[in-house]
Amino acid sequence: MHLFDARHCLLGGYGIVGGQIPPATGAALALAYRHGPSPHGDAVMCLLGDAATNIGAFHESLNLAAVWRLPIVYVIVNNQLGMGTPVEAAAGEPELFRRGCSYRIPGQRVDGNDVLAVREAARDALDRARGEHQPMLVETVSYRLRGHSVVDPARYRSDADNRRLRDLDPVPAFRARLIDDAVLDAGSAARIDGEAEQVVAEAVEAAEAAPDPDGETLFDHVYATPVANTPQGRPGDPVVTP
Repeated sequence: MHLFDARHCLLGGYGIVGGQIPPATGAALALAYRHGPSPHGDAVMCLLGDAATNIGAFHESLNLAAVWRLPIVYVIVNNQLGMGTPVEAAAGEPELFRRGCSYRIPGQRVDGNDVLAVREAARDALDRARGEHQPMLVETVSYRLRGHSVVDPARYRSDADNRRLRDLDPVPAFRARLIDDAVLDAGSAARIDGEAEQVVAEAVEAAEAAPDPDGETLFDHVYATPVANTPQGRPGDPVVTP
């Protein structure tokens, strides 16, 4: 949730459900100001969960994207559960890719467990977003293998369902597909796994060894450039009156 990397144009995650949708739409507006449609232009991909399609900001953003012809692809990761509520019990239109119809935004539903199907759908949507400034919507249907959070025991699914869904996990399934198609051999796959685990282990080690941040840096980088009268108070600080 708290990752941000301007160099790679990753604008981060948000603690508010759907909080990323308006800023992503704003980023697409900035791109539209900078250049017109082009096959090699920039576009925004905004990832959101199935439940986020029920908030007002989703519909407001899609409406503006359609009116202003913004280069953006909204990707709905539909794991079929909003926390513990099935999509069918919370959405009047459970085929979420159809939500764009009200704004004349084309949509497509794909198997989110099929890596290549998702890649092709994303490529097609990005081509239209870049080349036509046509906002697009892609719904990828998948599952989550654990609870919504660490405090969710996921008792709304049976053990049999969990076993069935685990067999559909796209990562091992795609690995097996690559091996079956002779694109990858088992030894190379194992080496890739080992390298990935080593990167994660080193990152965890570096994080645990890093010193705790100094409280005085709490307000650093809140804005890209200095802003006058930025609040600097912290919980517990005495109230200072002018």
